[in-house]
Amino acid sequence: MKETVKERRNSKRFRLRLAVVFTWRDEDGILQSSDGYSCNISSRGIYVETKCAPRPGNSVEMNVFLPQPAIDIRAVEIHAKGQVTRVDQGTRGQVRGFAAMNRTVLIREPLEHVLEQKDGAVQGSGTQQKVQDIGLHRS
Repeated sequence: MKETVKERRNSKRFRLRLAVVFTWRDEDGILQSSDGYSCNISSRGIYVETKCAPRPGNSVEMNVFLPQPAIDIRAVEIHAKGQVTRVDQGTRGQVRGFAAMNRTVLIREPLEHVLEQKDGAVQGSGTQQKVQDIGLHRS
């Protein structure tokens, strides 16, 4: 007889394999970083496949890089702050990935440095960053 497991998640999950860079502070307060790929993602959380993960309960900041949809349209990234809820390990104890619940989520254009050539000198025209808060703040 097959047991039915009730889905407890309220938000729609999307199976997307996107590059993810994440940072956290270890038990000594030292900033750590690593990268991986999303396995599934929603407004409330993300699962990241990686070989290095923060411990459950750690706060984590993640940048998820969306593909550029067309040459004339800029790429965007998802910036999320959350908490690690689970770390999965393989049969030999190596980290396979982690799940994190999001507290805040922003969709933004990546930072760009635009350089212009003026009178033979290279000058920066400034750093442009647009941030659109999509209103997904959690405590």
